[in-house]
Amino acid sequence: MALRVAAIQTCPIEGDREATYQKAEKLLDEAAEKGVQLAVLPEGFFHGYSAVTDAKKNGDDAELERVLTSFESIPGPTTERIAAKARQHGMVIAFGMLVNGENGDKPSNASVLIDSTGEVVNVHRKVHLTPVYEAPDFKPGDDFAVSDTTIGCIGNMVCADFSLPETTRILAIRGAQLVCGSLAAFYGDNPERRNGVLQMYLNSHASPSRAIDNSLFLVMANMCGWNAGLEFFGRSRIIAPSGEILAEGDEGGDKEQIVVADIELGSVGELPFRLIERRRPDLYEAILTPNTNAAPLDFKG
Repeated sequence: MALRVAAIQTCPIEGDREATYQKAEKLLDEAAEKGVQLAVLPEGFFHGYSAVTDAKKNGDDAELERVLTSFESIPGPTTERIAAKARQHGMVIAFGMLVNGENGDKPSNASVLIDSTGEVVNVHRKVHLTPVYEAPDFKPGDDFAVSDTTIGCIGNMVCADFSLPETTRILAIRGAQLVCGSLAAFYGDNPERRNGVLQMYLNSHASPSRAIDNSLFLVMANMCGWNAGLEFFGRSRIIAPSGEILAEGDEGGDKEQIVVADIELGSVGELPFRLIERRRPDLYEAILTPNTNAAPLDFKG
């Protein structure tokens, strides 16, 4: 199936929900004008990440508690606004948002997948939380799901979920032909500003090996701009199952753009076969061995 897909590298407008909605809607309208049938927005685009970070920096526990209990539920205003755009343009849309905890539980950092009909078909709650920035204040998810959409079988995850090879593999085993990644990668403390870039694009999150190993397409939208005092550097990527980088955004906090590529869903490009079909699950029991030498992360607070 021939598709035009887009990774939209952009940043929310801090403290202004309506302006952020309007910005997202404008970008989705522009993507539709380009013929895009699937669009991905970054991690945490909707709403409140900067407020969490500010409260932590200020050591204001009361304000942090207020912010953490102020996020929306799904369905809610955000999913309704984006679903309207999905229906208007006949477009599948994945985007990142912070989601209110249920029954008094901690909130989640989620990727929401909306079909072209406007139906919310999956809410993936980030499984691998980042210490300090998320853990222990957010609750980690516990599943990796795929969804049948009008354009095919799609998986969606959030940022650090791509840092472990098992996650994309699970989605591929469950039938995903394409995985949407909502990312929020920023420059690290290295004076050359390379730490975050190396982590994201050579080592893990948006490495071509994720696509090659699992014989699927990746549409990876990274945040771009300043948010919560951090500079997010863009360089969104669309990667083919062959590992070819079909399109890549520019790097830098001022490089907001819509990164577009045409793909043939179900194709593996020039590869002679789907590598995932050569798996030997009968030999992989050791992969479930616990991390006995790793310090546990505090997800409970």
